[in-house]
Amino acid sequence: MKIITNHHYRPILHWDQLTEEEQNLRYGMYDGVEDSSFFEYKDCLYDLNDFLAVNNALNRQTNGNDELANWDGYHNESFFSSVLIKFDESCEAVKVGLALS
Repeated sequence: MKIITNHHYRPILHWDQLTEEEQNLRYGMYDGVEDSSFFEYKDCLYDLNDFLAVNNALNRQTNGNDELANWDGYHNESFFSSVLIKFDESCEAVKVGLALS
């Protein structure tokens, strides 16, 4: 697995910080969208609710590597790629990476 990141943290955005166009794209997708948190990566807006927690113990047991041990969550983009996130200490920003297999 190859992980690509520039190690920069991106701010977590709340509903009222999104542009009207971004809100219109998200509104109606599900109830409670106004309570969601988002971040931008490669010209895409990601909802943190779409990410699954990385289970480090399970990862080590199943494939014997610790490549995902430093990440908090992932979102599958395709069969061969996932977007990874790592929260900063204040939980107000995320470092983003792309995992490729």
